[in-house]
Amino acid sequence: PFIQRLFPGQKIALITLAHRRLGFMVKPGNPKKIHEIDDLARLEVRFINRQAGSGTRVFLDAQLKMKGLKSGRIAGYLDERSTHSEIAAEVAEAHADTGIGLEAAAKAYGLDFILLTTERYDLAVRESALHLPPFQQLVNWLKEDDFRVLLNRLGGYESIESGNVIWVI
Repeated sequence: PFIQRLFPGQKIALITLAHRRLGFMVKPGNPKKIHEIDDLARLEVRFINRQAGSGTRVFLDAQLKMKGLKSGRIAGYLDERSTHSEIAAEVAEAHADTGIGLEAAAKAYGLDFILLTTERYDLAVRESALHLPPFQQLVNWLKEDDFRVLLNRLGGYESIESGNVIWVI
């Protein structure tokens, strides 16, 4: 439905790049014992957030709504960063106890990771462009072992559907 709203009346191909794991990034050993969204409301937990409009922020806000938690109860909710790496750096430097981000960012900063969800990461392409050589080369490369090895080295990504094309009409 989201793609149909963005591109009304157009045939759009979704090229699956990868699935990525999103969760809490915490100091090694998880000293604050953070395991679920409810833990963000504990008084001793300092959170660092992604900016409004980011997919990670949309995910968090949806989780808060489902749990009936008010954002005002979370210390650091209004303290925002633009990238997963910035969130990881804040946790690694002890400016925050946790933030939500990609497992790959947690790994890069030597942090522990507590999985919250896995999300599909797609590239939306108009039908007229999908048949162009660069997009065909991309689809083929996403299916190759070289891509899968590279993706696995990052950590936090799965390539099981990489290169699949799904049509949205």
